[in-house]
Amino acid sequence: MDSLRFNPITEWRGPGFNWHYLGFNRMLHEISREFEGIPNPNFKMLEIGSYMGESTSMFASSGIFNEIHCIDPFNGYEEANDFLNKEWSEISEEFKINTRHFDNIITHHDYSYNISNIFEDNYFDLIYIDAAHDYESIKRDIELYLPKCKRIMTGHDYCPEWPG
Repeated sequence: MDSLRFNPITEWRGPGFNWHYLGFNRMLHEISREFEGIPNPNFKMLEIGSYMGESTSMFASSGIFNEIHCIDPFNGYEEANDFLNKEWSEISEEFKINTRHFDNIITHHDYSYNISNIFEDNYFDLIYIDAAHDYESIKRDIELYLPKCKRIMTGHDYCPEWPG
């Protein structure tokens, strides 16, 4: 079965290796190095756009975070659903399967812009944005969630040519 990180569609694969998986692991290694040596770590993260929970599972498997919040409405238009020929009910079920081994994941079934006010400022050590992939949506997520972040804000699927 095709997925986004573990078994990407043929068009997304590199020559002989899976960059979607290896690149994510490299990012996790860099994050762990940034957090190394911080006394009494109780790291919290937020993932905006969790889709099938593959990256959520990798964040949880890293052991870096004591608390992982995921925001995804599990509805609306998503280009990957077309590539993978999946309905949202299947995506939501895959999320549950991929995250079933972890008890530190809190899922918020909503759009990020609807619930930013439920989180305190400087609550998250890391915020990972991988939701809507257009300039305005990403800009809005950054503006809404930057005050919620005390260490690292990162993401996926942005375009370096975007203004600002």
